[in-house]
Amino acid sequence: MAVIEKIRSKSGLLIGIIGFSLVAFVLGDLFSSNNGLFGGSDNTVGIIGGNKVDLMDYNTRVEEYVENYKTQTQNQTVDQATMDQIREQAWNKFVNDFVMVSQYKKLGLICSADELFDMVQGKNIDPQIRQAFTDPKTGQFSPSGVIQFLKNKNNDPKAAEQWAAFEKALKEKRIAEKYNELVKGGLYVTKDEAKDNFIDMNRTASVKYVMIPYASIVDTTIQVSDADLKAVYNENLKKYKQQDSRSVEYVAFNVKPSDVDIKSASNDFSKLLEEFKTSSNDSAFIVANSDQPLDNTYHKKGTLPFNIDSAMFSAAVGTVMGPYDMNGVYSASKLIAVKSMADSVKARHILLKVEPGKADVAKATADSIIKAIKGGAKFEDLATKYSVDQAANAKGGDLGWFNYQMMVEPFSEACFSSSKGSLITVETQFGLHVIDVTDMSAASKQVKVATLVKKVEPSAKTIQTIFTKANEFANKFNTAEGFDKGIKDQNLTKLAEQNIQENNRQVGGFENSRELIRWSFKAKIGEISKAFDFGNTYVVAKLTDIREKGTATLEQVKDQVTMDARKEKKAQMFIDQLSKAGSSNIDAIATKVKQIVQAADNVSFASPFLGNAGFEGSVVGNIITLKAGQVSKPVKGNAGVYVVLVSNFNEPTLPKEFKESANQLKVQLQGRAQYEVENALKEKADITDHRGRFY
Repeated sequence: MAVIEKIRSKSGLLIGIIGFSLVAFVLGDLFSSNNGLFGGSDNTVGIIGGNKVDLMDYNTRVEEYVENYKTQTQNQTVDQATMDQIREQAWNKFVNDFVMVSQYKKLGLICSADELFDMVQGKNIDPQIRQAFTDPKTGQFSPSGVIQFLKNKNNDPKAAEQWAAFEKALKEKRIAEKYNELVKGGLYVTKDEAKDNFIDMNRTASVKYVMIPYASIVDTTIQVSDADLKAVYNENLKKYKQQDSRSVEYVAFNVKPSDVDIKSASNDFSKLLEEFKTSSNDSAFIVANSDQPLDNTYHKKGTLPFNIDSAMFSAAVGTVMGPYDMNGVYSASKLIAVKSMADSVKARHILLKVEPGKADVAKATADSIIKAIKGGAKFEDLATKYSVDQAANAKGGDLGWFNYQMMVEPFSEACFSSSKGSLITVETQFGLHVIDVTDMSAASKQVKVATLVKKVEPSAKTIQTIFTKANEFANKFNTAEGFDKGIKDQNLTKLAEQNIQENNRQVGGFENSRELIRWSFKAKIGEISKAFDFGNTYVVAKLTDIREKGTATLEQVKDQVTMDARKEKKAQMFIDQLSKAGSSNIDAIATKVKQIVQAADNVSFASPFLGNAGFEGSVVGNIITLKAGQVSKPVKGNAGVYVVLVSNFNEPTLPKEFKESANQLKVQLQGRAQYEVENALKEKADITDHRGRFY
């Protein structure tokens, strides 16, 4: 099993390098064997670089990854979060194949049989192989172990199949590495670039400046015409790029307990409480009747809920405190045991595996181990030989200090009920433990409390009433105008969600709200939905906006364009004011425009921030072009319009060579290379992802 864990722990390396998600799932336990609605097709889930991804092909890959996941985790169920992750990984593999692998093929990049042999059995062993076949005790890699495994794998058809998939992944990784190295190798920094970079990083300026902030004029006082809006929109088309999205308005009908439900729950809890007070088996009573699991641990003072903590330590066993009503939850607590015990224990253990029907074998082994320890054998040597807890074995079986809550209940009960120096055995769900209690903290009074908890839930009648109300709203106010009128008439709150992506998993924080998202991509603007059931809430929505992938229309971004147009008008007004104020004396300019002179030091091209004004790239870029003592012309910035005086430049001492600067710049470029190349290729591929229409 150790080999499997090592392979699994390194699986992220392959995923990160080649985008082959779930390679770890492919590996599984093999090392331990040692013996449509677009593109003309309803079944097209996406288009990548002109290549259609068919629903059947996509599902086949997802199912393959699911099976590999089950093999690796030994878990036959897959929760929704994991399923979403697997689907994403399967999609990314298609993207990698069509975007990156196609580039590798164009360049003729391959991984030869000799290279593969070298990675598995040769001089340049792949890190995953090396890690998997390294002895944890000696730290030595075992080439013979690799060869032995390869000889035996064909005895197990499944292992052989998994190994073939793993070799394919190794090849893809090697090819991807070659491609990335080619890209990096093509990057070059000239001497002039290195020099400029050195100066940009080290040359600073001390400046004085006058700024008229845009915020000094209220936006609504600036009038902009349709022509102004069109001009600003056309000049900034790239700024208004958008993805395919939808926007909705909705009303939520929350399912909450009615007054009748609350009264009924209170009466029921009162009856249950009377039974709890006289119960002879409190643990069984809590298991059978409480909405909160039984807390079977002992608590020291200060660790119980504030409303019972102090009182429980002065009460008699059997005392019941409550009922308490906290946010729709009724509770009552009963003191069921008091004990003087340590707060924490230090112990070491040897964990024996208990085979089905062979508990007596494990018990006999445990007895022999205890006898050997009492006879002088070293605990740590026996742990290394017999224990299946590899993590603890690295420390001779030592578990360190722990409190009662840190271990499973039978284990903690055995340890905390013993004394220092005890050698004991106890069976848990993990196996049979031989425990040596090596140390204990000072004993203190501790209590065990059983708490009866009942949540106030809405009744079936209440749920039906709210469901009916939501449905009636959807049916009665089924037009865009009616929807708004219904909200007003019924005094409801209108909520909104904008820019919903087709593959989003949630809307408005509601769990399992994919149905609303799918509806929004089929509906027309102004259409009203049915009442969606999102657990404790029914939602009725109206589609308010459809945005297609590409450049937003002027109408869609009118608010943003209006802000930009007003900013442009303000900027021109301020430029005119500053120009009329003169150009030679910064103090005189400040007086004429009724602003103050501000100062900033250590202004550099590498860090384009200007004192309290924050990031001002355009202004700092202009500063670098000035001469000391020179006042700039008005410059439009992010926060306002500026006039700047350079007090002085702090010139760096230039080295004879700029190798260090060149290397720094080259490392930066190479660090960005893989990410930016892949992003550029993906953008060029014009990827369309419509999986949201199917899942």
